[in-house]
Amino acid sequence: MNETIRQFFAACHPFGLPLLACSVIMLAAILYHLLYARRHKCLAQLESVSAGTASAAAVREGFKHDELVGVLAFIQDSPASPSMEQQVEARLRCIIDRQRAGMATISVITTIAPMLGILGTAWGLVDIFGVFGAPDAQDGIALGISKALYTTIFGLAIAVPGTIALSCFERALERRAARINKCFTDILANHRNASRA
Repeated sequence: MNETIRQFFAACHPFGLPLLACSVIMLAAILYHLLYARRHKCLAQLESVSAGTASAAAVREGFKHDELVGVLAFIQDSPASPSMEQQVEARLRCIIDRQRAGMATISVITTIAPMLGILGTAWGLVDIFGVFGAPDAQDGIALGISKALYTTIFGLAIAVPGTIALSCFERALERRAARINKCFTDILANHRNASRA
């Protein structure tokens, strides 16, 4: 097994290590995003507050350190006004933007990895064309093409899962952002109505 891995990286030289670094960085970015995206566990409770079925004070006490609860506290502690609503919208945009944690890195890696793979293939083909004219060139050409394609395979093996993960993360973020926006639109409307009464 170790010998096979060593042969694979020898065939990918000099692009094997940069591609390995890309795969490690992308895996770290995926894990970072998954961990960061799980931070807001209070969204269901905030939706209950917006629907009027849960106490805002209980949610504020139970999730003191959550950014979304901080926005709820800001709303409740401020008088209803257009400027307060603009501040809430700005805070929510920042929170949603921070939930993109790691996604830019995944996007860059899914773009770079196939390019490095193709560059490695071109590098290998240059070596192959140097064999033309030599005796036993056919064996060298076949072996060279085989080695040259390893980097393309490696680059695509990194990019495909990254593209799938990025697509899933973007869709989940869109759904979460829609839930957050609806929730706080309702909370703001409730706060506005309570201020008028």
